[in-house]
Amino acid sequence: MDQFMQSGSSLLNLQLYRDTKNTFKIILFLLLLNDALGAETHTIKAVSVKEGNRFALRTGETEIQREDNILWMFGDERMLLAEVHLKNGIFETYDSDDGRFKGSLKLDKYTGSLIFHNTKSSHSGVYHMKIIKKTATIYKRFHVDVSGGGE
Repeated sequence: MDQFMQSGSSLLNLQLYRDTKNTFKIILFLLLLNDALGAETHTIKAVSVKEGNRFALRTGETEIQREDNILWMFGDERMLLAEVHLKNGIFETYDSDDGRFKGSLKLDKYTGSLIFHNTKSSHSGVYHMKIIKKTATIYKRFHVDVSGGGE
C-alpha cells in the first residue's frame, strides 16, 4: 500500500508539473498573440517643420473603418484637437482655449490623419493619437518642432 501511495504521489506531482508547464505555455502564447495583434502599441515620431508650411501627422491607416474611433490630442493634458467616429457621425477638429490652432487643422477624410496648415511655433509640442478598433487600440505620439520662417 505504501508503494502505491508513493507511486500515486509521483503521478500527482508529474500531472501538476505538466499542468503548470501547459498553463505557462498558454499564458506565453496569449501574451505573444496580444502583442502581435497590436492590442496596445506605443511609438513616438519626431517631426520637424518650418513655420508657415503644411504637414500631416499620419495615422498609418489606409482607410477609416465605420467602427473606428480616432482621437487626436495635444500636450501633457491631452487637450482634444480632433475626433473621428463615423458610426456616430463625428468628423471634427477643435480649437484650443488659447486659439493657437484656429483655422490650422483639418482631417484627411480617408485616413483620419491630422493636417496642419500655416504652422506656427506655438504648434510645437507632443501630439497623441489613439485609434480604438474592434480588435485593438493603437497609440502613437509625435513630437513636433516648428522652427523659424517657411520657404
